[in-house]
Amino acid sequence: MSFVVRVFFVIAGAIGPGFVFYKLIGPVSHWYESNLAKSDDDLGRAYMVALTVQVVALFAGGWLGELVFRRWRQRRKRLDRR
Repeated sequence: MSFVVRVFFVIAGAIGPGFVFYKLIGPVSHWYESNLAKSDDDLGRAYMVALTVQVVALFAGGWLGELVFRRWRQRRKRLDRR
């Protein structure tokens, strides 16, 4: 049971920030493409930056999900002792 809950917290933590950054990257990349990009190299570089941000957000979200799970488990143990 604990393993399933842990996996849920990690996946939910990874999806949350990943989705937020995905929604933020769209308008920013459109603005960059319209106003600043001068060649395909600029667009490729912007794509790589967006991809890197997504990967970092997924890993950071997974780490945060694990942290929330550990705190939830500690709180649950404290309540069981009472």
